[in-house]
Amino acid sequence: MLQFRRFAAAALLFAWVSSAWAQDVYPSRPVTVVVPFPPGGVADTALRALQPSLQRSLGQPVVISNRAGAGGAIGSAAVAQSKPDGYTVLFTFSTLASLPEQAIVNRQAPIFTLDQLTPVARVTSDATGLVVRTDSPYQSAAELIAAAKAKPGQITYASSGNYGPSHLPAVMLADAAGVRFNHIPYTGGAPMIAALLGGQVDFAVFSRSLVLPHVEAGKLKYLASFGEERWTKPPVPQSLSEIGVRVDYTSWIGAFAPAQTPPEVVQRLRAALRAATRDPEFVESFGKVGGTNAFLDGAEFQRYWLTEIEQSRETIRKIGRIE
Repeated sequence: MLQFRRFAAAALLFAWVSSAWAQDVYPSRPVTVVVPFPPGGVADTALRALQPSLQRSLGQPVVISNRAGAGGAIGSAAVAQSKPDGYTVLFTFSTLASLPEQAIVNRQAPIFTLDQLTPVARVTSDATGLVVRTDSPYQSAAELIAAAKAKPGQITYASSGNYGPSHLPAVMLADAAGVRFNHIPYTGGAPMIAALLGGQVDFAVFSRSLVLPHVEAGKLKYLASFGEERWTKPPVPQSLSEIGVRVDYTSWIGAFAPAQTPPEVVQRLRAALRAATRDPEFVESFGKVGGTNAFLDGAEFQRYWLTEIEQSRETIRKIGRIE
């Protein structure tokens, strides 16, 4: 009987230890990924393309939560202040680097700071272009810039929000070209597209993947690409550099976890994201809309991220306070 009791006690201890160990293995339940913008934008579209592959990599459901507001600050703050256990992850634009500085420039207290987040990985990169309606009177980037010089402040453009991934490159374009546009901010990528399609604004600066379906449908057209090189898929008439306007801007999307997330959990997230971005299903679906797989993690992404922070701070300070 004594031996039986010892055996039973050992069995119970083994079962308890095994259960506790199993619960500690990450992930053991669904992972929530927060997109701090409305559905239909670039970050949301990219994550939904990645979702099936990421679920297979993690072995758990991936729940997408759109928490829009304040140019991405609301959702970003929610993740920054969440429990650092790997079950709440942020999926957002490079403009995350500018959010606390935006608040400072506008004489507000930042609702989170960048040291509250751990950079996990850069996932995608997307070329940026100048876009108009197909029936626009401006048939080239040079024509649009000339019109802006002739009518300062009258040529309008849409953005997905102040200091956002479509606002910053438009400001950089205006600065490089020596013109002044009229900025009309919206609440995300989808409303921004609707405004351009509906003729409420003259142009917008978009990530290539966001508007490709509308370009292919003949409703919108690219006038020029940002940077030194023209796109080839789909073709774009010229680069801004070709007309003497030097603006190099690339929109990228990355994953971030709350600071103090255990290193082994961060490593597991990185491994899952790396595998998911290489999954043929994601490569094909994201490639169809013009997106580019640009995975980067570890020390290399950390260095890249620090550089992005400095560049963003400089740009926000140049824009200054928005009334």
